[in-house]
Amino acid sequence: MIEPLIPPQTALQDRIHGPLPTCAIPGTADPNLAYGVAVVGDAGRVADRAVLSALSWSPGTRLTMSCTEGGLVLVRAASEGPVRVTGAGFFRVPFRQRRRVRLLEGDRVLLVAHREQKRLLIYPPAALDTLTRESRRILEDSL
Repeated sequence: MIEPLIPPQTALQDRIHGPLPTCAIPGTADPNLAYGVAVVGDAGRVADRAVLSALSWSPGTRLTMSCTEGGLVLVRAASEGPVRVTGAGFFRVPFRQRRRVRLLEGDRVLLVAHREQKRLLIYPPAALDTLTRESRRILEDSL
């Protein structure tokens, strides 16, 4: 007796071309760190649900912000902070802090959160230029 031929139960593309190669995404060296990327919206709006949830900042959490010497914005939870996380899950960077670090609406920023310390660093484009100087040199040299 001949056994029935049953096709593999995978997607058609997998059967035709084979499975897509997988590449492992490395985790962060420090599990307390969480990263995100956001676009600065109107009036300094910054939203990244994953980062805010990593910090356990729920709607109504009050925040305080300061600018560092390196041109970053440091955000911390503070009971008397002037800024609040909104019900929609975002907060606004006040104009004075945005002006100090040259942060404009439409800019993409890197968010680095420390879960244990409940602190967030916002890297504006000017700070990212400094941070990625070596990468830019490699890219320009290889051309």
